[in-house]
Amino acid sequence: MSTHDKMQRPHYEGNDISFPTIVRVVVVFVVITAILYVAVWWLFRYLRSEDQSRDVRRTLVETQPPIPPEPRLQVDPQADFQEYVRQQRETLDSYGWVSRADGRVHIPIDRAMDLVIEREKR
Repeated sequence: MSTHDKMQRPHYEGNDISFPTIVRVVVVFVVITAILYVAVWWLFRYLRSEDQSRDVRRTLVETQPPIPPEPRLQVDPQADFQEYVRQQRETLDSYGWVSRADGRVHIPIDRAMDLVIEREKR
């Protein structure tokens, strides 16, 4: 062989690329991918079942929180007292039924005092 023939032929080593090594790497990659896929699938199903077992509303619209049972805390005690006084004044200054079955009524306080004075005069 001449030097000219050596230059024409490509030079490479026969063991640069190992086909069995590439096959092993691909098989390991596929196995690891399959294991990860199964693990993520199992984790998703587990978390989904946990989430569905809870009583969680599935809406983005906020709802008002439920009103707590009596007795509740007063948010504005002054306003509550003023409302109470107004209701009592309204009851004291008006006519109305206390109990229709018993025939009991309430009358304005001024009228009741006048009736008591009239009775005493008799």
